[in-house]
This record gives sequence, C-alpha cells and structure tokens, in this order.
Amino acid sequence: MGLTRRLLAAALALGLGGATAPSGGALAAAPVRPLAGIRTWVVYYGTAPEAAAELARFDVVVIDPHGHPPLATVKRHGALVLAYLSLGEVNTSHPEFTGIAAEPWVLAPNPRWPDARRVDVRAEGYQRWLLDRAAPAALGGPVNGLFLDTVDSALDLERADPTRYAGTALAAERTLAELKRRNPRALLMLNGGLPIVERRPGLVDAVALESVWSDYDFATGVYRVRPPEEAEARAALLGRVASLGVPAFTLEYAAADAAPRWPAELIRRARARGFVPYVSTIGLDRVSVLTLSP
Repeated sequence: MGLTRRLLAAALALGLGGATAPSGGALAAAPVRPLAGIRTWVVYYGTAPEAAAELARFDVVVIDPHGHPPLATVKRHGALVLAYLSLGEVNTSHPEFTGIAAEPWVLAPNPRWPDARRVDVRAEGYQRWLLDRAAPAALGGPVNGLFLDTVDSALDLERADPTRYAGTALAAERTLAELKRRNPRALLMLNGGLPIVERRPGLVDAVALESVWSDYDFATGVYRVRPPEEAEARAALLGRVASLGVPAFTLEYAAADAAPRWPAELIRRARARGFVPYVSTIGLDRVSVLTLSP
C-alpha cells in the first residue's frame, strides 16, 4: 500500500472523513479531506469478476451496490470503494422499485434515461425511503462511502417549474445534510449539485462533474466535443468549488474506438485544472486504465 493510501486509511480509521473540529471560541479547523490526496478513480457499473484486478489499481472505485466484481479483490491494495446511490431519481431496475412505483413522489421518466424515474425530494415518504432503506443498503458490506448521483435532476425540476417545485433545491440540500449526519464516517462524493456544494462545502468529501469537455448525444448515440465556451463555463464552475477546498473529479466520455489523442487530451485538460479525471464509455461498463499513466 502506497503512502497516500496509508494516510487515507489512517484518516478513515480515526473517523475524520469530512469532520470539522469544534472551535471553542477560536477559528474552526478546516475540514479534514480524506479524498484530497487521490490521484486516480474509476466508475464501473459492470459485474465481470475479472475486472476486479484492474479496479484494484485505482485509488477510488465507484461500483453498483446491486452487482459488482468481488470487493475483496477490488480492495486488496487499499482502494476506497464508493457505492452508487441516486438522490434525484430511482431506476426501474432498483430492487425495491416495484414496492415504490406507485408512490406519489415517483415522477415521470428522465427523457435521457427512460428507465429512470425522477423523484420529488421534498416528499417525506421519499426521504424516509432514501435515508432508512436505500442508503443503508448501499452502505452494507466493505464499502467506504457513497457516490451520490442525479441531484441535478432534482435541481432541474425547480429551475424548469419554480412554482410547482418550489423548495426542491433546499430539500435536496437538507436531505444531503441528514444523510451525512446519519453516516458521519462514510465518504460522500456528490456528482453534480455544484450550487449546493458552493453554499455548504462541508456537506461532502468531494464533488464530481460529468462531461466538462466531452458530450454525448442520447438521441443519436454520438460522442461529441463540447463547445469551448460551454466547456470553459463548466470547468470554471468546478474550479470555483475546488477553490473552497473540495476535491474535484471529472468524468468524461469517449467512444471505445476513439483515437487515443482525444481521451489523452481530456485527461490533460482535467489535470491542468487540478481535477482528478476518468474517461470511459457512456455505459460505464468497462474499465479504462488510461488515467493510470502519469
């Protein structure tokens, strides 16, 4: 185990993930950031057992809690494992979907992902289900924390219809805070939700942002390059959060048969901004080792 991983393990053993020391009338200590030293990460939602050996080469591994390679192998070199948990949507493949499908807080499908149903995060029923059932289930087993996805789906509801969905952003923030309160030793990486992290950077241990410089057309199935002005705006937003001391990760997409220069350029751009990159196909069902190279 390398020095970085030994330090991370020590911080986690002491329960320092994101904790802030009491001030006692003096200036409060800065939050401990166990993920600040991370150099590589991978997001893999496949189940192939043979993928475990490659996953074990990364510092942080994001997996599907409902199906994944053997975690004992994944963690054999000290990798930190984060289990996927959706905050703003629920997928029809979720083991508990049939039991909640008729709930009033389960809304229309996400047009990009027809199997995903948006949820009303303001509903008490949803919050009970997420905090009492879904989150504890995802944290079961030898995992170190959660990769929290789709919070932007909740924020988008309020942006699109501020009258009907008033208070959705605040409800998402409060739900995240309650999740952290109940699981103080779990590492939390939020995918998106940058406005929440800007307001309350202590709620999470890291933030990720997808498709900063790349893009994917769901209608045509074509990988694209994001227009420069859009890409710069997204990079600047992530940089603003990183300036608050929150470790920042990027998740970019490229076709499996893309020329090597493009994934390499995506990695270079992210590292130049101080972000930790990962590049894969849109399905996140294969392990890309490109970021393991210096």
